[in-house]
Amino acid sequence: MNRKIIAYALFTAGALMGAFNASAQQAPGIKVEGSVKVQNPAIFQKYNKVWLYKGMGRDRRLVDSATVAADGSFRMLIKASKPALYTLDIVKWQTAAFWSDKDVKVDARGYDTSRVKIKNSGFVSVKSASSSSQLINLARYNEYLAAQEMNILVAENLAARQKAATDTSWIKYLQKDGLIRKKADFEYQRQKQLILANTTNPGVVYLLANLNAERDESFYQTQLNALIARFPALEEAKQLKKQYEEQLAIRMSLKKGSLIPHIAYSDPDGRTVDVNSFKGKYLLLDFWASWCGPCRKAIPEIKQLYQQYHDKGFEVLSVSVDTDGAAWRKAMAEEAMPWSQVISPDKNKTMREFMIIGIPTLFLVDREGKIVEKYTGFSSKLKSQIEALLSAM
Repeated sequence: MNRKIIAYALFTAGALMGAFNASAQQAPGIKVEGSVKVQNPAIFQKYNKVWLYKGMGRDRRLVDSATVAADGSFRMLIKASKPALYTLDIVKWQTAAFWSDKDVKVDARGYDTSRVKIKNSGFVSVKSASSSSQLINLARYNEYLAAQEMNILVAENLAARQKAATDTSWIKYLQKDGLIRKKADFEYQRQKQLILANTTNPGVVYLLANLNAERDESFYQTQLNALIARFPALEEAKQLKKQYEEQLAIRMSLKKGSLIPHIAYSDPDGRTVDVNSFKGKYLLLDFWASWCGPCRKAIPEIKQLYQQYHDKGFEVLSVSVDTDGAAWRKAMAEEAMPWSQVISPDKNKTMREFMIIGIPTLFLVDREGKIVEKYTGFSSKLKSQIEALLSAM
């Protein structure tokens, strides 16, 4: 064989082998390592795992999991074509978040050993050379400190109430000018400044996802659009904008004076009850569940209003977000509510469409089917509003 041909063949084979070796030597992915100080007790041993999720909001999806070893350690590997936002569910008690452009080291408490157990309490430390992960970790630490501050302020408020018989000035100050009234605004301002100081960091998408967009729509839209312009391939930012626009459309549909969103759900006998069938009457639309203590506590109050004003054109429609039909029926029998009852076929969809963040949530609807007011929890204000509308009729 010609020597030139042999030399070329050897060179080609060597080049291919070198390329293969170089590829094999490349970092196989982003390492996620960590330790869990306290694991679940034996009865919940099956939850001694760490679950890895990619994305956020409704687009979040489970991509991997790892069992926590006896010594509390766990390891995972992220193989992805580009960095992204990931979150960890740690033994079903704590969470962590990070950006997958550098290796990550997680230090978590895990199971809450305190007498009063609270999910996702405490701070999970995430260490990484990634500036985006560092920013997310700082934001989460600020959230942890804010929760600690609130605990102190709530304790102070309780102490002031207990001393109100001998010192009224303390409780009056707290109710009028105390930090607990100003705290939410302080936290919001801190969040804004942290965002403004990190506009070139893709991890700022996590901060925007946790910012109350309604407090300053212009700021939120400006920062989100600027982030997308700077990072056109940032899928998380596109997802966040889509979710924001969907939520904005829902908020607009739930404004005072807007028609109540249409629902037609089944009653206990399987008959469809349409919200539009109540037009011509004032309607209290009550979202509740059998397991919800405040919901059950509000029922006697609603009963009193129903008995007092039903003959004047006042109706109630209770919408259960139970997922257990038997529990719903049992609760209805126990409460003996004399008005229409229906159950949502899709709890998450209903709560999203009516922007329900806690139950009971109640909508007062006028005779044209338009929203008069929305309430989270039954209140004296709701009672007064119904009485003012119907007592003169």
